[in-house]
Amino acid sequence: MVAVLGGTLAIRVDLVRAGEIVVAAEAMLRREHRACRTVYRREWSIGVGATRVDVAAINGRIIGCEVKSARDNFGRLPSQVELYSAILDTAVLAVEGPAAAERARHLLPNWWGIWLARPTARGAVFDVIQEPGSNPSPDPMSIAQLLWRDEAYSILDTRGLSGGLRKATRWRLWEALAAQLPLPELQLDVRNAIKARPEW
Repeated sequence: MVAVLGGTLAIRVDLVRAGEIVVAAEAMLRREHRACRTVYRREWSIGVGATRVDVAAINGRIIGCEVKSARDNFGRLPSQVELYSAILDTAVLAVEGPAAAERARHLLPNWWGIWLARPTARGAVFDVIQEPGSNPSPDPMSIAQLLWRDEAYSILDTRGLSGGLRKATRWRLWEALAAQLPLPELQLDVRNAIKARPEW
């Protein structure tokens, strides 16, 4: 069960596994973005399958949350941070335990947020240890790679940029998008394509 207690998000007191933090993190994102149409996704594959975002929220921005329980190893975190930072507008690490939060702080860019999951007598709560900021340097090619092939071609075709690309591979289409569209336009088109997917 999820409830709001004094401005923080409460979940069951037996918060010990990453899966439970994922549930709470999605609830937190839903609470923060309830005023706008938002698509939520768990285990969202990015970086052409190189990693997965534990919880993502896509609206006018792409917000992603990586979850680590106190039992998790931080060995993969640097590579995850690099891949997340290539595409996300805002990123958050949701982590269990003050010691883990402090360890993570040294591995994260300063624009990442940190949510600390801690147990209390009434359940568990997220304390916002560090507010997230905006990504200063998203990567156009990585953002283009979020698109399915047909979506990439459709964007190019709509903009009159698809000449000679009808049978191009997805990689060639991604390259064309990254090279020819200004970053804000690419980001907008990618978000709109993702939100329009019928199964999302």
